[in-house]
Amino acid sequence: MSCQCESLAKPISFSCNPCLKPKCGNQLANVWVCDNDGRDVEFISLTEFLPRVTLIAKGVPDDVALEYLRQSAQTLAQDSRLLKRELHLDVQAGVRDYYLEQGDNEQVHYVQSVTFGKCGEKQHCLDKCHLPAMRCDDRFVFEPNDKIILKNTPKTDGENQLWVRYFATPSQTACEVDKLLFDRYHDVVVNGALSNLLYMRQYDFADAQLAVLYEQRFKQGIAKAKIDVMEHFETETPSSLAYRGRI
Repeated sequence: MSCQCESLAKPISFSCNPCLKPKCGNQLANVWVCDNDGRDVEFISLTEFLPRVTLIAKGVPDDVALEYLRQSAQTLAQDSRLLKRELHLDVQAGVRDYYLEQGDNEQVHYVQSVTFGKCGEKQHCLDKCHLPAMRCDDRFVFEPNDKIILKNTPKTDGENQLWVRYFATPSQTACEVDKLLFDRYHDVVVNGALSNLLYMRQYDFADAQLAVLYEQRFKQGIAKAKIDVMEHFETETPSSLAYRGRI
């Protein structure tokens, strides 16, 4: 699959949270906490990952390498639930079906919660459910991979009445991924791609033993990403691949 990608990062705002990178506010660079939840998002081309891949897999066609990079990014995002998103949707009187627009490069992997009713810091959320911990059958239906169906039809129009929090993953045709994957998990994505490419016997660079090594590194990187998510990207936090057994 060929991928015509631009190299420049493109910002797309999912909410007004000012956390653009894994450093928040005016905190010092060596001590910061960033929840990654609802942050603004920058996308970067998958081609930015190519140099590290082609350095090892010499002679691999770009489109083949990009396909395995895409798969690696998908696995990382799915297993770690790294890419948190929040959408605020307007509702219309008489309309029950609402689509979650993620653009061409992402898709909904897992819906975390749905809130119906205007909700702010000092306002009460009228209806809220977390999936799968709470049963939402009486209020909402999530139809994979991009539609929320309200059981009760809204009687009036309303702005920002439907809040959906979910975990995203790169789509099957993504040419760009969240820049967080490049800035913080570049090695992980590259290791995942190489773990598969090095098994391809039709190429001179094939090396099954080396593929196993990259696969181990890939799994370790995913484990670290899970820890990052649980620790809200805190720095100066003691961690290991078996941190408190929470992997």
